[in-house]
Amino acid sequence: MPTVPNFSIPDSPPPDHSNSEEAAQLAATTKKFERFLELKKQGVHFNQRLQNSSSLRNPSLLPKLMEFAGVSREDSWASSLPEDIAVPVKWQEDCYVEKLTKQNARREKKRVAERDKVEFVAAGKGDGSSAPGSVPGGGGAGQRKSRFDQR
Repeated sequence: MPTVPNFSIPDSPPPDHSNSEEAAQLAATTKKFERFLELKKQGVHFNQRLQNSSSLRNPSLLPKLMEFAGVSREDSWASSLPEDIAVPVKWQEDCYVEKLTKQNARREKKRVAERDKVEFVAAGKGDGSSAPGSVPGGGGAGQRKSRFDQR
């Protein structure tokens, strides 16, 4: 056993045939990765260049790219998790805005209809001193006068 373990990753094996299509694809991919690593050593970062690109700030670009890639709006919210764990892509009908606005309109209409109802309270037995415009339960003496009372 060596005193220091060797954790280096060995090189990938060469492709079977040097003239095959697979070998050409591998060479092209390797060349792209080498170019990205070379740019990274120079301090150029791909994600930073994408973030600073003014053409990618166009709000209509995302729907066009999704259409080009064949990704629907619902698929863009899909998850790779199992269905019992993931957030559902398809919601119930009453979760969409049209149904919610109808429910809110019905609820508001019901609230307004209930508000218009006026419940009257039956007159109870009083001390007989209730005249129109008088305050029930209050005698003439001891009442506070307002600035509108005649002096």
